[in-house]
Amino acid sequence: MMRTAVLRSAFVAATLPGMRVLVAQSAGFCMGVRRAVDRARQIADGATAPVHTDGPLIHNRQMMDQLRTEGIRECAHPESLTDGTLLIRAHGISPERRAALQRLPVCLEDATCPDVAKIQGLIRRHARRGFHVVILGDPGHAEVVGLLGYAEGRGHVVTGPADVDALPDMDPVCLVSQSTQFPETFAAVAEAIRRRYHTALVLDTICESTRNRQAELVRLAAEVDAFIVVGGVHSANTLRLVELAASLRPTLHIETADQLDRAALAPFRSVGLTAGASTPSFIIEAVRRALEALPG
Repeated sequence: MMRTAVLRSAFVAATLPGMRVLVAQSAGFCMGVRRAVDRARQIADGATAPVHTDGPLIHNRQMMDQLRTEGIRECAHPESLTDGTLLIRAHGISPERRAALQRLPVCLEDATCPDVAKIQGLIRRHARRGFHVVILGDPGHAEVVGLLGYAEGRGHVVTGPADVDALPDMDPVCLVSQSTQFPETFAAVAEAIRRRYHTALVLDTICESTRNRQAELVRLAAEVDAFIVVGGVHSANTLRLVELAASLRPTLHIETADQLDRAALAPFRSVGLTAGASTPSFIIEAVRRALEALPG
């Protein structure tokens, strides 16, 4: 991830005649995140009992802070709850986790992203047909932890093609992906899987929102001098946007407008503004206004 300090050391200051800001149409909430947030707000509206989320509903600290003011609170230990509503996070959970939550004295609501739920179903179906399931993903990420649970002990996580050689000999094999991975990385892993396991079944499960967001970034690079990527430091899709943006143009990753560094931005006449799938519109708008207010 390219940070402000890197940008500052790489460029000399210059006077700008005015900052041109191009905002990516795909910036901000994806369908799954918007659905989760809307559902949480619907439940909280007029609720007479507590409304909690099983861990962070989405990976954006500022949005979780906003939801807290609306009566929706993250719960790190749901087993302590005695009433109210508990929402399953957009990233999904394992079947074991779901079963444990269903035993609690609360109303359980499912805010799993439909795209993630589809991957869960594919993994379970193929695991029960005897497949060993290889998941391209970030070990320890909430979505991947949940997906592994559906493999019923037949799951393996890889982070790239180099990890394929370390997998055990097994047959049959099915490859899927965490929903927010790079398509290029998935293609490389698929090639390595097919070399190692000749009859492997490859299921491309990267979500359309991720594809569109990354493709728009590439197109936008031809029109700007630098990128600002807005999103949480724990958001997998945001970090991939940062990585992709930094391969195309000088890039600054921030969570909020007050993290903008004027000295780092001084050399640029135009910037592309994009944001991760968990970044709310009020943060994107604040960053846009701050950029356009930079002195010319």
